[in-house]
Amino acid sequence: MRKRLLCIAALTVVVPIAVACGSETGTEGVDLTGKPFQNLRDEADVTIDSADNRFTPQYVTVSVGTTVTFDNVGRNPHNVISIGDTFSSVDTADFNPDATAAITFETVGDFPYYCTLHGTPTKGMTGAVRVVK
Repeated sequence: MRKRLLCIAALTVVVPIAVACGSETGTEGVDLTGKPFQNLRDEADVTIDSADNRFTPQYVTVSVGTTVTFDNVGRNPHNVISIGDTFSSVDTADFNPDATAAITFETVGDFPYYCTLHGTPTKGMTGAVRVVK
């Protein structure tokens, strides 16, 4: 009986920790409230530079159907990883210096992303595309 209680007590501690760790992989761990989104809704094509461990511009608002081109203008490889698999990610092997990757956003919503080499979903080299009608 005592062993059973210890197992139950251990599970009540481990399970919440495991659930909390898992939230980093979904969009629920990303808070875009108050982020300085640059309004680029009138642009048919938008370029986001990847260099020096940051995306520039970091947060953009675009219209449905806009093509966003990620351009690695730095000296190091990067990647563009979609948080929550909301768009096709750009792999490190495909995003070395001087490489570009274009993504057309066809649906309304927030599309956060990050570079796994220089950040996490919530810190470091992060950004987001907000798509509006």
